[in-house]
Amino acid sequence: ALTVDGAARAASLDASGDVLAGGSLSVRGAASLDDALRVRGAAVFGSGVEVSGGARVAQALTVGGAARAASLEASGDVSAGGEMRASGELAGGSLRVRGAAVFGSGVEVSGRARVAQALTVDGAARAASLEASGDVLAGGSLSVRGATRFGSGIDVSESAHVGHNLTVDGAARVGSLEASGDVSAGGEMRASGEL
Repeated sequence: ALTVDGAARAASLDASGDVLAGGSLSVRGAASLDDALRVRGAAVFGSGVEVSGGARVAQALTVGGAARAASLEASGDVSAGGEMRASGELAGGSLRVRGAAVFGSGVEVSGRARVAQALTVDGAARAASLEASGDVLAGGSLSVRGATRFGSGIDVSESAHVGHNLTVDGAARVGSLEASGDVSAGGEMRASGEL
């Protein structure tokens, strides 16, 4: 285990126990953690980060490369330069992923969620606004307060609620769909429930 009362900076980080930082944590290179990560301040990783346990960051989390964690919670923004995977849930301020995003459980983003490639969520997904260039797959319900744009298709096993316009460049398949604004699909649109 690594415990730091104040801020911590390192060229790379490899820990077999928990990593606890009382202030901010900055790692220029790769980080591999066998257990949990808890940071009371912001966490910045110049390269990738892999956490076998849960990751909790009190402020923003920025990862230059790929990010993997069992679960991820950040009070501030979450940003990854590569692919982001969490086998558990994600909770954060805003989400920006330049690669694909895969979450084994639910996703809740209080701000804007932007994914450069596909977004896959096994559970429910909630965001203020959502933009994905690839397919969006939600195993539960999808709820977006603002405008929503998908560069490819959307497949939601339960209901989809959109507070404003919904634009899907590809096919759309949902259990039921409710949108306060316009609905546009570039391909086939199917709903097993209400539309």
